[in-house]
Amino acid sequence: MMEFSMALSNQPGELARVSREFSDRGINISTICAIGRAAPNVAIVTEQVMEARLALESLGVAFTVSELLTLVMPDKSGALADFSERLAAAGVNIQSIYVLSRYHGDTELAFSVDDVDKARATLNLHESVPP
Repeated sequence: MMEFSMALSNQPGELARVSREFSDRGINISTICAIGRAAPNVAIVTEQVMEARLALESLGVAFTVSELLTLVMPDKSGALADFSERLAAAGVNIQSIYVLSRYHGDTELAFSVDDVDKARATLNLHESVPP
């Protein structure tokens, strides 16, 4: 799962243009986040990495790509604090974070960090085989 981050013009139709291109190419968006008013930053998460690259390049949209890790944690008070403190104690900076789902007392997160290997070791995550 990868995060495509881009700055879009703050005008009607920019998100529509990007999401239509993704739709036309059959790209599924796992989650999305947008923030900012003057120059909105949009982050789109998908597993269809090559297709998303080609879509954004065809639109002339500048973007960066970050690998995302996933983790399931209890859906309870303090779980996010415990998670972020473990990474902080290891010197790992969280760069982005998304709630992918909440189900039966668990929360699934996707997140990017400045040191993927150290985060994996700290959280005892095992690298999966890429798609």
